[in-house]
Amino acid sequence: MSVFAYPSETIREAEKPLLEAGIPLMARAARALANSAAAMLKADHGQVTGTRVSVLAGPGNNAGDALFAAATLGRRGAAVTVITLFDRTHDDGLAAARSAGAQVIAFDSPEADAARADALRELARAHLVLDGILGTGGRRGLPDHISKLIADWAPHRTGRLIAVDVPSDLDPNHTGAEKRLHADHTVSFGGLKTELIDPRVDEFTGTIDVIDIGLGPDPRLAAAELLDRDDLVAGFPRPDATGHKYSRGVAGVLAGSEDYPGAGVLTTTSAVNTGAGMVRYLGSPLVAEHVLGLHPEVVNASGRIDSVVLGPGDPESEFVQGVAEALAGNRTPVVVDAGGLDMIARAESMAGTWLADRPLIITPHAAELARLLSRLLGEIITAGRIGANPMRWAQRAAELTGAIVLLKGHHTVIAAPDGHVVLPAPGPGTLATAGSGDVLAGILGTLAAITAAHGRYDSEDRTRPPREWARLAGLGVLLHNEAGRRAVTASGLADALAEVVGELIHGTD
Repeated sequence: MSVFAYPSETIREAEKPLLEAGIPLMARAARALANSAAAMLKADHGQVTGTRVSVLAGPGNNAGDALFAAATLGRRGAAVTVITLFDRTHDDGLAAARSAGAQVIAFDSPEADAARADALRELARAHLVLDGILGTGGRRGLPDHISKLIADWAPHRTGRLIAVDVPSDLDPNHTGAEKRLHADHTVSFGGLKTELIDPRVDEFTGTIDVIDIGLGPDPRLAAAELLDRDDLVAGFPRPDATGHKYSRGVAGVLAGSEDYPGAGVLTTTSAVNTGAGMVRYLGSPLVAEHVLGLHPEVVNASGRIDSVVLGPGDPESEFVQGVAEALAGNRTPVVVDAGGLDMIARAESMAGTWLADRPLIITPHAAELARLLSRLLGEIITAGRIGANPMRWAQRAAELTGAIVLLKGHHTVIAAPDGHVVLPAPGPGTLATAGSGDVLAGILGTLAAITAAHGRYDSEDRTRPPREWARLAGLGVLLHNEAGRRAVTASGLADALAEVVGELIHGTD
């Protein structure tokens, strides 16, 4: 289910009243860390007794978490070595580790050659290392004696590493991966930190376990929301037993052209199979013939629409103009994909265009977003720059356009104009196929239509904030993922949606 990610400062603010009230947050964190470490040692070696554990201890509270956890492991029979890397560390934690029999190596400067040799020996033979060097309050960059120790240890590392709260020096823009710690597992306390969700840091965090220590941060203060399949199962909009086709939403599809009719078929098929109350095809008569031949339930006449999908397959300009005129003066949500993105790129600003003042979801891949941003910013933005920092660029595009920006990729990033990010779980590799984006556009169009129609019939739900539209787009990505687990072609994806949606509606897992 949903996991919210918070700026580290938000977590620290949530800790303050509990610490002032004397709540033993460090004891809770250390206990959870010890349990996680013990489980890893048992999985790898069958028991804790007789294993070797090393602690890389910095000056702050995350070192205290690591040291108290190491003391627990020492009492359970592990041989513990503490390597202090600064001229100070957490005194009470160090005392606890010593009382449990820990050996201490003070390697706090480049001149401590003997200590460096001892530290390398202990790290090389450790079954498990706890990274308690720097936490969320630490500055970027490790001192030279520490980064060199890490680089020299890396070729001889045989054990596993758990990062305490966050891996030390976790900076996605930092080069020199050989001088940085690569965790197998990160145990984070109180709430998921935004530092941990950037796709570029996956190789440094390993798997992530978020431990509840009683902070209860407010989800409204979250910077991001992570979604998985359980969110799709819980959040997919199911038909109301008392509803009708209009309360289920009318999705308008303007996709495909005489040059690219297949895009119109794929987009319309996915809209139909996602469960719209009605799908209205708005484009080329030639494409309409193909669509109606497959889906006689599709309507090819003007009338009510609750959402529009625009752009797949480069629909001809006269049909785009017709949609623009039909939507003038209302707030019908629009999903813009593929060729439709050029309209946004050509606009000097979104203000005053027919796409303004309505829920707008745009779905570029990195190259399309690069072209869009290059036009909007007046400088060359490359797909490589987008790929190097997808979250940042998706947020920038959302800020500039006022749209929900769904940046497609293995790690799809969805950004709202206020900077909030939704990160759906990655899908299978089978989604990397021609026409897959057309299928996603049809899914999003139907979900937007259902949402907009619900607003018409529920007087208490006539508006939705951008974050809710971003979350809806995330559910669309998860639905796309599920279809991708059952098909390897775009036409197969569109067809598979009917089965997936049927299972979601009728409760079959």
